[in-house]
Amino acid sequence: MNKILVRLKKSNFKIPIGLGQLIARIPFRLRPGLGKVYSEQTKMIELYPKMSDEAKQQFIYERFFRVFSHAIRNVPFYKDLYASHGLKEDDIKCFDDIKKVPVINKEDLLNVSLEYRSYPIPNRTIVNTGGSSGKTLSFYMDPARFGNEWSHIHYIWSKLAFSPNDLKIVFDGRSNVANNIQYDFLRHSLRYDIYADPKENATALKGIMKKHPVYYLHGYPSAIYNFALFCEEKDTDLLNSLKGSLKGVFLSSEFPSPVFRNKIEEIFGVKTQSFYGHTETCVLAYENELPFTYEVLQTYGYCEAIPENANHNLVGTSYYNMASPLIRYNTGDQIDSVDYEDDILTKFKISSGRTGEYILDKIGNKIPLTGLIFGRHHKIFDLSKFVQIKQNEQGKATILYVLKDDSVNQEIGADLFDSSNVNVEFEFSRIDNPIMTPAGKINLLVKA
Repeated sequence: MNKILVRLKKSNFKIPIGLGQLIARIPFRLRPGLGKVYSEQTKMIELYPKMSDEAKQQFIYERFFRVFSHAIRNVPFYKDLYASHGLKEDDIKCFDDIKKVPVINKEDLLNVSLEYRSYPIPNRTIVNTGGSSGKTLSFYMDPARFGNEWSHIHYIWSKLAFSPNDLKIVFDGRSNVANNIQYDFLRHSLRYDIYADPKENATALKGIMKKHPVYYLHGYPSAIYNFALFCEEKDTDLLNSLKGSLKGVFLSSEFPSPVFRNKIEEIFGVKTQSFYGHTETCVLAYENELPFTYEVLQTYGYCEAIPENANHNLVGTSYYNMASPLIRYNTGDQIDSVDYEDDILTKFKISSGRTGEYILDKIGNKIPLTGLIFGRHHKIFDLSKFVQIKQNEQGKATILYVLKDDSVNQEIGADLFDSSNVNVEFEFSRIDNPIMTPAGKINLLVKA
């Protein structure tokens, strides 16, 4: 059934929203292809916090060993990697032994062929990570991941009272959105074309919302922020319609900058929730009570913090991908403020976003952009819709800004940007629109 639905989606098969609303009311636990894993994981999410520390370690070990055992027996990449480290299957006998398994990263996987690091699981599908870093990683996905994914996502979103039959608008940068706003029946969502004329998008949205209210927004913080500004400045009718039904906003795929999320909450009058995850399906964590503090769901995949200098690398293992296993995979993100319970990571903060979200000062020190841009008060934000930064030369950087109002003096300079104690020469350049990645994200760091 799941395979049929995916084929229908790929063939651009269209289902009316009204019919989609009826399908969305079918409980996920009853859906063919994902119901079994969804039900199992939903129960486990509830049971895990009640376990003893010893039981939690055993839970993680059993799931880790399952994928480790499969990989060392069946996947050439891991057979050779572990042999080169003198590691054997029976060396991993308990939770503490997991530390013996070498950590891998994206470069390790990019240096070998896809088939060399994969296994022919039936009905596997090929996916790839976002390529904004210039290093797109392709891999196969095990169909079992869908039940695991949705059980945890629904748990996270339930913190803002989400129900799977609630219609939402998704801002994710896809390039194949038809007619400005396209209904995605597999996810019961309206896909918003972030590349199209927002006025045309608004017209299409208002037509749909006459019959089908929207309860949530979900996607890139920068894209939702841009949409919020449009509603406030250009289309109060759309804004009022949304404010009449919206329950919350889910932020994903980018660091949720305070500037963006505060404005989104102010304009729409609802709470935002940020959650951390990625295509590789190794780690899932979410904001519960404290903004920017992410609680780890160890039932989703095994999440670790590996020390490196003053911070930690976020490392994950996917429990549900036997097609292209990812075992102790360095996500490329650095975290700090890590909390543990009996050697199990429970909480973290993202210290610098994706690796590469920094610039170099004149002597080569890394300056994290999260702290430089959002950790200080810059008056430039009072005049600008967007601020980005670009560096082509060590010790020098350009602040790119999009003005809120064209009547503002276009010459913005150092007096509006706090660069104190930063050994970098800054220049300032006005641009008409923020610079997007090929995936449609508006990253803080613009790469040449």
